[in-house]
Amino acid sequence: MIQYVLRRLLTLPIIIFLVTLILFSLLWQLPVEVRASVYVPQTDKFLTPEEQAALVEMAIRMHGLDKPWPVQYANWLGLLVTGSWGYSPSWQQPVLEGLLQRAPATVELLLFATVPSVVLALALGSFASRHRNRFPDHLIRGATFIGWAFPSFILGLMLMNVFYAWLGWFPPERLSIWTGPIVQSEQFRSYTGMYTVDALLNLDLRIFWDAVKHLVLPAFALALAQWALLTRIMRSSMLDILGEDYVTTARSKGVPERRVIGLHVRRNALLPVISTGAVAVSMLLSGVVVIETVFSINGIGRAAAEAMMFTDVPVAVGFAIFTCIVVVIASLIADLLYAAADPRVRLY
Repeated sequence: MIQYVLRRLLTLPIIIFLVTLILFSLLWQLPVEVRASVYVPQTDKFLTPEEQAALVEMAIRMHGLDKPWPVQYANWLGLLVTGSWGYSPSWQQPVLEGLLQRAPATVELLLFATVPSVVLALALGSFASRHRNRFPDHLIRGATFIGWAFPSFILGLMLMNVFYAWLGWFPPERLSIWTGPIVQSEQFRSYTGMYTVDALLNLDLRIFWDAVKHLVLPAFALALAQWALLTRIMRSSMLDILGEDYVTTARSKGVPERRVIGLHVRRNALLPVISTGAVAVSMLLSGVVVIETVFSINGIGRAAAEAMMFTDVPVAVGFAIFTCIVVVIASLIADLLYAAADPRVRLY
């Protein structure tokens, strides 16, 4: 198992290197003046066009943007490694600093969307397969069809209209107005930037429940399509395993049905679900842009969408790199879980 983990870890730098190579090749197609703007902090709005052009020309010479492609790529890669991801004129701050500042909100939303949807998908997919072609199976399959086909932004707006505008239960944003003075006070220590985690670490259940209340609707809207996909995969995989000869043999030997399902069926049925994990993460990252915008959550997705409306190239590149890194790490975790569930893959 250790050798398998080491082999997978060694592939991470290669994959990330290839991703940066593709991104820079696309970035190379932009005019050199646009690429130079990555290195020009536009903090002074009173610069004349001539002064701005002089700064761009200086950036071109300083960062070697007039040199051959391999030299430019090596310089750009070196800046990425050292944390210099460029300056965002729309954020008015360095790109990496802005991403790290907004990351906790996005990570918190992803966790609240992923964990419950995965647990529910495994349970309902298993339940539907054991009641095949009966009412519970038809009900779950119908719900997954609707969940898969429903656009997330339409669902988000509908949830907002019903549960916030009408019932007033689950408000948007991350926290209520009354919590602002509390979380910004010296008594409330910020450990992770995720309000639910920090509230528990500060032993403040009022902030915790308020943060959870604000996460219910966006997490549900973000996770519905993922839940539908994983539920259908779990159901199909369970049905395939239930028809295998070793399951029939176990039943013929008098093994209790609960043990047959838990020991022989469910573990093997998890393999396709695990392999789909990286795809589900990609779906979540694409959906988080819309959901954060609908629910006014100041995370990476919403901030990147707003920055791209102003043709903010540094933010676009930084968001692409951040997304690729997250997907690569998710793929690694999926590979490790797959190896834990099926020891045979460790031999390859």
